[in-house]
Amino acid sequence: MKRNISKLVAIGATVLTISLNSISIEAKTASTGMQFVTKYNTNEIILINNKPIEIPIYAQEKTEEFRGVWVSTVYNLDFSKNGLNEEAYKAEFRQLLNNLEGLNMNSVIFQVRPKLDAFYKSEMNPWSEFLTGKQGLDPGWDPLEWMVEETHKRGMEFHAWFNPYRVTVGSETLSDLAPNNWARQNPQYTYEFGGKLQLNPGEPEVIKYITNSIMEVVENYDIDAVHFDDYFYPFKSGDGWYSKEEETTFKKYGSGFSSRDDWRRNNVDTLIENLHNSIGSYNKNNNKNVQLGISPFGIWGHKEIHPEGSKEGVGSLTPRTSRASYDDQFADTRKWVKNNWIDYIAPQIYWSFDEKAAPYGELVNWWSDVVRDTDVNLYIGHANYRQADPNNKNLSWMNPYEISNQLKFNSLCEEVKGSIFFRYKSLIENSNNPVVNNQFINILKTEHFTSKANLPSKIAVAEKKVESPLSLEKVKTSYGNMLIWEDEPSNDSISYLVYRSEVGKNGNELESLVVEKVNRENNNTFVFTDKSADLSKNYIYRVTALDMSNNESEPREEQ
Repeated sequence: MKRNISKLVAIGATVLTISLNSISIEAKTASTGMQFVTKYNTNEIILINNKPIEIPIYAQEKTEEFRGVWVSTVYNLDFSKNGLNEEAYKAEFRQLLNNLEGLNMNSVIFQVRPKLDAFYKSEMNPWSEFLTGKQGLDPGWDPLEWMVEETHKRGMEFHAWFNPYRVTVGSETLSDLAPNNWARQNPQYTYEFGGKLQLNPGEPEVIKYITNSIMEVVENYDIDAVHFDDYFYPFKSGDGWYSKEEETTFKKYGSGFSSRDDWRRNNVDTLIENLHNSIGSYNKNNNKNVQLGISPFGIWGHKEIHPEGSKEGVGSLTPRTSRASYDDQFADTRKWVKNNWIDYIAPQIYWSFDEKAAPYGELVNWWSDVVRDTDVNLYIGHANYRQADPNNKNLSWMNPYEISNQLKFNSLCEEVKGSIFFRYKSLIENSNNPVVNNQFINILKTEHFTSKANLPSKIAVAEKKVESPLSLEKVKTSYGNMLIWEDEPSNDSISYLVYRSEVGKNGNELESLVVEKVNRENNNTFVFTDKSADLSKNYIYRVTALDMSNNESEPREEQ
């Protein structure tokens, strides 16, 4: 068929669109099982670097992938209602876990320290105002300890999300903070920028305080990961100082650097490396495996500024007018990956395929190249909040399949090990949501995450041989298939995955799905009843063991 080329646009990553008639598209999809990504409600095919973007027609569900959700507590955006008593708080969090289980998610990224405060009992930080309504007011119990335990009961990971430098989010002054707030006690280590207060990243005492503050949580709570988002130095325009205080700090500590920007990047590097070393030492000495994960701004740097041969690395094919973490936030996230200072990176690629300033496909490919041959897992941050915005006028985000297409694209990238969604409230169906948001949630449930998935193994940990369960027996009952298995007391297993596959009429075994994750706790004999099974069908069950690094054993099949 003759192609009708309607438009060519060459900006940034050379995002192009061409129009094919419907016969050509149908012929292509029928023959290959793939489809072109098109602009919403058109036949215009989106291209990157002169190549059409192709994705599978059908979702490629995996049995192993990270499925996380950010839960924002700042301003109580996602959780919880201010000043809840213990019983009401627990009820709300249980409902949150119920909702995430209903979506077959396996990780919660919960904001435990929005601004030098705490959702946990701390010797270093005051209780959060977003917990009790007033910073420093004791709720009378420890929410974090309970939330971690409750999350683990569901077979899910709990990632503790910290904002390292942020002191205020509004017009508060130091005197408005709790008396035991570290910034109020140490005003010489703060500065104001953009009407908000933040810690001065160049001060060694700030780096020490943040490291100790986070290690307090690592050492006292059974969290699975320490998580930072994209709050490092604030984004700024121009080439000036953030404040007079920063200029003074540079005069004290910056003489050995070739530029002020290199000094700034080194300040953040030092914090990340310190945390890497501190968490690593804790893990080694306590037989733990707490991860360090970063979710940075989706663009590290632009190839126009960082071309081939640059000592810091090559940037993405994005226009220099777009912001970038290396140049505008002084966070060298690429370096942290290459040095294996972190366990996972989850760039916030909050743009559509046809966003010229930051095209989704180009950035996923760039990050895939960065993590290749490192010990760092790559997860992608998705902007489902944009479809929940009632004021959204962007045509791409009116497409209920925009993020679905992103997930299909990710499935073609071997390095992408999962996704994180921003944010929780935008993943819950309700009548007040824009129609497109509820449509996307339904697509996610019915096409992408139809069954549970195991978490990816942690690359940085030397793989150990976790043994299979010793035996597996199936007993049919009137209320479901009961499975009974045993494990060696000495096995390194901490949980088990139950797989179920249907046997077809011709005796062939169909796709195997994860139906449950069972925690080991202190037991050696386990019983699980699959109440979701159709008792008129014939199934084969298998159980695998998982260790603390999510390494998976060979399966034990029912006898």
